[in-house]
Amino acid sequence: MRTFQWPVIIFALWILLAAGCSSPDPTSVEYEEIDTSQDPVQIPCDKEEGFTLKLKDGQLDLNPAAAYKISAVVVGKEPYSSGWSGQLSPIDLALAWGKAADPESKKYVSFSQGNRWYFFTYEAGAPFDRTYIARHSSNNHIIPATENVLKAVRSVGKRQKIVLEGLLVNIQGSYEGQRVWWSTSLTRDDSGDHSCELFYVTKVRIDNYVYQ
Repeated sequence: MRTFQWPVIIFALWILLAAGCSSPDPTSVEYEEIDTSQDPVQIPCDKEEGFTLKLKDGQLDLNPAAAYKISAVVVGKEPYSSGWSGQLSPIDLALAWGKAADPESKKYVSFSQGNRWYFFTYEAGAPFDRTYIARHSSNNHIIPATENVLKAVRSVGKRQKIVLEGLLVNIQGSYEGQRVWWSTSLTRDDSGDHSCELFYVTKVRIDNYVYQ
């Protein structure tokens, strides 16, 4: 007579359910090839109204600065969870486009991330210089508009193509009784502090699947 090990079976089912819950649900499908050769599209949105997000122990006002769309290759992904910034933006994506997104570029350029920054190094003989890489890559602080968007961003792998749409925003508000703020970059030519995109993402495309 066969005996069942119920704790093992229950644990296995729990793992399967957890895996399913963490997967994003596609909202539509697009078949046109993702073109990573072009620069991001940025349109000022001075008339766009701001909105407020509630956090545990605080609230933040998000003020749109530009509508933004980028088609790129993911060259880095770093999660964050601490403090108000971790609640607001639980993941950073380092993205590359243009020649910096070409498959052969990884022979010459290496990217890394940490403490909300991204870094790159490049080898001699690269088909582009440091200035080109800096202008064709960026670190994006992702603010997901929905849980499905967050799941999609978390699911993407390095060297995958991705399309992100939404708003570049500036943040001000309060957390644990203290005033806080965070500003977005609005140019691809800057570096150092405040050179990352603070990106409220409303739509994600990975491969042929779209998530909102």
